[in-house]
Amino acid sequence: MSAGLLAALLVGTASAATIKLRPQGAEMLRQVQAAIAALSTKELPVTLDTGSGPVLVLGGAAPFNPDVAARVVVVGTERRIEFNPQGPLPLADAVRAELARELGLSAWTPAAARTRLSGADLNGDGKIDLSDLALLMNNYGKTGVTVGDLNQDRKVDDADLQLFSSQYKP
Repeated sequence: MSAGLLAALLVGTASAATIKLRPQGAEMLRQVQAAIAALSTKELPVTLDTGSGPVLVLGGAAPFNPDVAARVVVVGTERRIEFNPQGPLPLADAVRAELARELGLSAWTPAAARTRLSGADLNGDGKIDLSDLALLMNNYGKTGVTVGDLNQDRKVDDADLQLFSSQYKP
């Protein structure tokens, strides 16, 4: 997933994360909310913002291959994730698996979400390590929207370095 797409899907700081998805229909909304609730913890509450992001639907205009649980379709400029209602996985499992891919999570667990959605995994590899620190330091002292602005105050400074330090576990 591109860094721009991930940034469009996630709004996160060290203390909270919001996932931007547009589930269509009561069943999709319920499944997405349940999946996100499984990631949320007191340390990193994860919430759903339905105002933007990819559209999630049950079914699609074209028939599904029976072995496919979900597919991504682009219609104009809109990304759609279509779930196969008769797919090989129960819908709850298909939603978690597809959203894990979409969000770049190594697993659908609170620990994986904390690493990926906390903001300190700057290169999107599922780890908070020295390569992320290098990205932060490369932008240290810069202003504007840039990699390393963990507290989203439009500058990379000591506050961001402290947030990174609180999440980095050698």
